[in-house]
Amino acid sequence: MGETSGGLSEQIVQQVATTTNSDVVELPPLYDSINPDALETTIEGMSGGAISFRYAGHEVTVAQDGTISLEEQPTGSTTPEIAP
Repeated sequence: MGETSGGLSEQIVQQVATTTNSDVVELPPLYDSINPDALETTIEGMSGGAISFRYAGHEVTVAQDGTISLEEQPTGSTTPEIAP
């Protein structure tokens, strides 16, 4: 996919842009959905599980190993979740 460079936040934005056929500058700031620094720190400190949050109409799930998955979501709550 070519998304191995850059930080986790950049990878998330790039993956959403690719999925939605958008330019990254057309997407809202990731910080509007979740604190990127806190996300990275939390993921690095996890021994398992995943964190899910809504961003740009998608449910973004970041696993402990850094794997990012997207699921298109209807408009709704933007509350971050921590999965066990």
